[in-house]
Amino acid sequence: MLPKYDLFMFGLTRDDYALSSVSLAWAKEWAKTNRVFYFDRPYSIKDVKTDFHLENFRKRLPAILTGHNPYTQVNIGESTFTRVTPQLTLPLNFLSEGNLYHTLNRFNNWVLANAINRTIRDYKVENFVYFNSFHPVLLPYLGKGIRKKPLASIYQSLDEISQEAYIARHGIAAESVAMKGCDIAIGTSSHLCARHEQESKRKVHLLANAADYSTFKNAMNRDLEMPIEMRAFTKPVIVYTGHYSDLRMDHELVKKLSAEFLDYEILFVGTYEAGDLKRFGISELTNLHFIGSRPIEQLPNYLKHAKVAIIPYASNTLTAGIYPLKINEYLAAGIPCVSTNFSKDIASFKEVIYLAESHSDFIDKIKIALQEDINLKLEARMAVAASNSWRMRITKLEGLIEDFVAGKSV
Repeated sequence: MLPKYDLFMFGLTRDDYALSSVSLAWAKEWAKTNRVFYFDRPYSIKDVKTDFHLENFRKRLPAILTGHNPYTQVNIGESTFTRVTPQLTLPLNFLSEGNLYHTLNRFNNWVLANAINRTIRDYKVENFVYFNSFHPVLLPYLGKGIRKKPLASIYQSLDEISQEAYIARHGIAAESVAMKGCDIAIGTSSHLCARHEQESKRKVHLLANAADYSTFKNAMNRDLEMPIEMRAFTKPVIVYTGHYSDLRMDHELVKKLSAEFLDYEILFVGTYEAGDLKRFGISELTNLHFIGSRPIEQLPNYLKHAKVAIIPYASNTLTAGIYPLKINEYLAAGIPCVSTNFSKDIASFKEVIYLAESHSDFIDKIKIALQEDINLKLEARMAVAASNSWRMRITKLEGLIEDFVAGKSV
């Protein structure tokens, strides 16, 4: 049995990031039973210039510049955890691989390690688990230089790192080191796990993305207020939640959906780049609406007042490794979902979603979904989502940690 422990969570996304975040979802659920410290991805000197006008940056400024009061209590729903803001780091991604990059990156690693050591000291931490969520260039696992050895260092791979140009520059090599050096290696899709197992010659455990089940549960039958943007619509709504990604989305399919469903409004709730919409010929389509991100607690309202949810992803190397966070949110809400068949993991949901093999099939499946009585498959969808809750994921991971602490091979 594991001793009482704290969780040190570190990843690419900060807790006040605009979109749903995998690392934040883990932290929120874990904070219901354990003390959680959520370490900010450090700001660099470059960020001082680009982010100085942002409130989220300015309120962290004393901690970033001087190390004064780096701790902030964060309350989200039922969860409370401590944000830890490290001091300023160096912008290094522009550098080529080589001695200069690795020498300077040791400083950045020291900055994060210093924040971890200070937290251990200030909060009298006895036992803790370290969880690095897809940030392999900064402390992918804990070793020398840390005041206390963690019960386990966990590294999580979220995406095909080679397909994101910015993080691929140094991330490919760093993730290889992370997978080989951490105590417990996990991935969010079967494709990622298989690839990393082959490359690292070790077991990589599948812990797919889950859902904040209580937030989305049965949204279609709950009395939820219609979002203000939807009140202006005179037509029924097809919805997508999440980032409109130039690399993930099938832009030709999106354009075909706009042309086919002129009697519907197609609403995208999440971040996007206006330049991408213009480049792919999306911005001039009048029944497509992009409203930016909304807090996760508001997403059930958008699903409640829509007819169908969609995942119009392209099939490519990047999406083959994706287990989308939104799928279990859609299922928990009970809304019919139509998705392209872009990965082995999305195909595993074929009994509770509409899986399309082509553009024309996607359109046909939406037409079928629009006629569906949602209550016919509601229980089945919710049951799948409930089995994919974040608490279930934590329970599985704690089993792996317990095995590691006991000296078993993981």
